[in-house]
Amino acid sequence: MPDQPTIRVLIVDDITETRDNLEKLLFFEKDIQVVAKASTGREAVAMSKQYQPDVVLMDINMPDMDGIAATEAILSQVPTVQVIMMSVQGEQDYLRRSMLAGAREFLTKPISAEELYHAIRHVYRLQTTQRRYATAAPAEQTGGGDSGAGQGQIIAVFSPKGGVGTSSVSANLAVALRQLSNKKVALVDGNVIFGDLGVIMNLVSSKTIADLANRINELDRDLVNDVLATHTSQVKVLLAPPNPQTGELVTADHLRAILDQLRKEFDYVVVDTQSSFQDRALAVLDMADRIVALMTLEMPCIKNIKLFLEVAELLEYPPEKTLLVLNKADSRLGIRIENVEENIQHKVAMQIGNAAHEMSLSINQGVPLVIDKRNHQTSKDIFALANLISNARGSAAVKAGDKPAEPKAPESRGLFGRILAKR
Repeated sequence: MPDQPTIRVLIVDDITETRDNLEKLLFFEKDIQVVAKASTGREAVAMSKQYQPDVVLMDINMPDMDGIAATEAILSQVPTVQVIMMSVQGEQDYLRRSMLAGAREFLTKPISAEELYHAIRHVYRLQTTQRRYATAAPAEQTGGGDSGAGQGQIIAVFSPKGGVGTSSVSANLAVALRQLSNKKVALVDGNVIFGDLGVIMNLVSSKTIADLANRINELDRDLVNDVLATHTSQVKVLLAPPNPQTGELVTADHLRAILDQLRKEFDYVVVDTQSSFQDRALAVLDMADRIVALMTLEMPCIKNIKLFLEVAELLEYPPEKTLLVLNKADSRLGIRIENVEENIQHKVAMQIGNAAHEMSLSINQGVPLVIDKRNHQTSKDIFALANLISNARGSAAVKAGDKPAEPKAPESRGLFGRILAKR
């Protein structure tokens, strides 16, 4: 196998015997080479910069700097590295913290040789996929927004029912818009309490939307660009705060100011919008040029989407603002879409096929489905949605010569106060 690439591995563990045993396990694998061994987290960070390994085998419990902190530090400086976390503890909390830190695999000790080989080759394939896409991605345009169309378009991906897939559709839609249009696209995690876009896009950053909220009076282009994380697709991502307590400090007024700044800089601003009618979600829905309202063929969701459409009418949203999209479309669920449309008195504009396994796999791998499996039917459906949105932009925009709408004063009376005020 003369042309087979060699996977360069850094082993990190504070126990000498464990490091040596792992090295022995890998010694006879022709495509794997141990390039260095580190006994502490700080040593691992330094060696990652020095040796630029493809894969780091990282112990989670170490003195001075644990594996989670070391992983965050390494990925902030050597983002192409793939980290496999190792621990004697297999608790969900360890797994969750590791994945949030950016680790791609989690192995519980004792680790078998086959588990180790499989994990290393698996994360290496992920790395090569990301590198290939990053190389193929077109160069980012310079300048803010679409100079010909003025402000960018805000697209709120929303569902009145949780678990419908707004985060995964938001992430894939943003990447699809970028690939289709080659324009500047921002992706915002509007779920400031339990946002998941960092995991879905495999992005690690110490800067989040909370950093903009804390300096809202200084908000400008430079500050926004400093906080945004860059995905390999060239989509810029504004991540949610690291914990709910910090998220609670982000207000509806903060969101309005941030979205207003973003649409000056980007052609498309896709917002993963919280499933609620609280002020933060209403602020996003009010500002959105298009609301991609997601539903599934489940009775609770159909009930809630009907309520949302009624609320949208009471809030005097123009009908064309809402794009009703059926996600996880599956004809085997015993409900016909024609009957749903008749019940809710609204046409379903698009359907995204059900790909539960593939979508879950893409989320766990941190690679959006439209990148990992572009020819999958669900990816094609998302590209069709992106195409519909990008093509509709011209026709939905203010006609030439029309007087721009006067900006409305922020409303903060809550949903019921606003509905009552309009009666």
